[in-house]
Amino acid sequence: MKRRTTNLITALAILGCAAWPAAASSYEKSALSGQEIYIFRNVSLNADCSSAGANDVRIIAGPSHGKVRLVHARIYAGFAKSNDRWKCNAHKVDGIKGLYRSKPGYKGRDQVTFSVHTYMGDAHQAVVSINVE
Repeated sequence: MKRRTTNLITALAILGCAAWPAAASSYEKSALSGQEIYIFRNVSLNADCSSAGANDVRIIAGPSHGKVRLVHARIYAGFAKSNDRWKCNAHKVDGIKGLYRSKPGYKGRDQVTFSVHTYMGDAHQAVVSINVE
């Protein structure tokens, strides 16, 4: 009986962790009203800087006061120095960038939430708060 209870608790703990949503990263950008700015980038690379497969990037919320375009393009990655892929930041790689433009004359706050599902099966969200001046 003790072993069955332990197995049940372990199974519930694993299911609970698997069902817990991935933490969203968030950051802020500033934009001039009506002008397009670069607010988001996403790449999926192997340690040798080759593509690790295409990611599925979607806009799941916002913006309320403008528009966002997702563009497949050659972009610079932004890996931290502690990441094995940091050396990939030195040259452009295939990726996806998000471009934001507010409605003409709008000034205030706006926000966009991106959903990313990687080729390797990971998922996360990125929330970008935009201060439109």
